[in-house]
Amino acid sequence: MRTKKKANHQPRRDKLRVNIYGTADLKLKKAVYQQFNFLVPLLKERLPGGQINIVFTNNTHITELNRRYLRRNRPTDVLSFSIPTPFPVPEKKRLLGEIYISREQARRQAKNAGIRLKDELLQLVRHGLLHLAGFSHQEMNRLP
Repeated sequence: MRTKKKANHQPRRDKLRVNIYGTADLKLKKAVYQQFNFLVPLLKERLPGGQINIVFTNNTHITELNRRYLRRNRPTDVLSFSIPTPFPVPEKKRLLGEIYISREQARRQAKNAGIRLKDELLQLVRHGLLHLAGFSHQEMNRLP
């Protein structure tokens, strides 16, 4: 006689995935994936499963986004956009948001801070991901 297993009624942990656009630099991509994987436990507390796009861009493009969506006619280093889904979407197709990072702004900031460009880009990735998950600057400052 076969017995049925009891259903596990614990909530399923949805998967978070990241897509990287705007760079062919494999070392940078690997570092971004590592940064993302490090942050997944924090992100999962506030985000459902789905995809996040990270786009490396230039000042012209990020200025246009900044002007169009935030009414600021200037370049910035990072912009995070949540993409709400008003109806159920399968996790694999759910786009949670996009993060745009200006390489030009990052280069300037890295030079001024005396750090490597890659390190500045990773700080901006972290900043964008945490904003996408709803963390305020004050909360971010308390994180390790």
